Amino acid sequence: MATTGRTDVTALGSLGIDDDAERLYRQALRHDGSTLDEHVDRLGWTPERTRAALAPLLQAQLVREDVAGRLTAPHPRTALTRLLEREQARVDLRRRELEDVAAVVGDYSADHLAGRTDAVDPAALDAVPAELVAPTVEEVLRSTSGVIRSCHLEVGAGPAADAGVDRDARRLVARGRELRSVYPADVLDHEERLAWVRGWAAAGERQRVVERVPAEFTVFGTEAVIAGPVWGRPVSSAVLLRMPLLVAAFTAVFDDAWRSGLPVPDEGLEQDAETRLLALLGTGFKDEAIARYLGLGLRTVRRRVAVLMDEHGVHTRFQLGAVAERRGLLRRRSD
Repeated sequence: MATTGRTDVTALGSLGIDDDAERLYRQALRHDGSTLDEHVDRLGWTPERTRAALAPLLQAQLVREDVAGRLTAPHPRTALTRLLEREQARVDLRRRELEDVAAVVGDYSADHLAGRTDAVDPAALDAVPAELVAPTVEEVLRSTSGVIRSCHLEVGAGPAADAGVDRDARRLVARGRELRSVYPADVLDHEERLAWVRGWAAAGERQRVVERVPAEFTVFGTEAVIAGPVWGRPVSSAVLLRMPLLVAAFTAVFDDAWRSGLPVPDEGLEQDAETRLLALLGTGFKDEAIARYLGLGLRTVRRRVAVLMDEHGVHTRFQLGAVAERRGLLRRRSD
């Protein structure tokens, strides 16, 4: 009687054992030592079909056939574990091969980009569509030198979040290229964004926070700028600028924001509260931004400002700033 049901099959398909072979394997486990002809009778198959099902089992060493045609099966825990380990090794090798391919996607993208840009005037303004922003950043990272200056309207977004850009930038920083970034002060309000910023600090990035970041852009040495096409607003596309005058202008904008900014506060940092508050007032931070930076409530900040004004005998924040200036707290940072 022919057997047509398909129950108890396909479990070993991922190991290259098809339905017929798996059904025969189960028969061999249940009737160890039976001949191939006996299995033909039990399964209701033709000898040819049974012999075809036996071939992958013999190749995988799940079943052995002796000279008398008897089939024996080693304990499945040992046999299948061996197959699983072999398959896992094959998968691991394939994964490494795919990772190698992923690692060079940026290189091929850069070659493609170079083919598009080499033919144009290097002083031109090039529009970069959203899908090419990350490979453009990778190409410019590799083809320029000098300090990288980045202003971030958003944290952990845009090309900075691209795996290829992240990898290339970290490699350059590890090799000694200087990376400076300016972030909005409200990054201090979000643990995930602050963790992202501190992760880059650990990688070697130099950082400042400001109350308001002027725009989204990155200056690559003295050679190029990649900026959002809309000033002061994050967008997915970008423009690539190589005109020296424009590169110098963006560098000046960044350096001004850098000098007016403050370091990202270290976890557990203890400083004189009055000194830190006066320094923050001198940068032009509003009370809300000062509260974020110091990790205090807004009312607490305003109360402390009022106390300082009273202690120094002044009536306005401007007068308080003048006192701080005389104390040397508000000297602009040139580093």
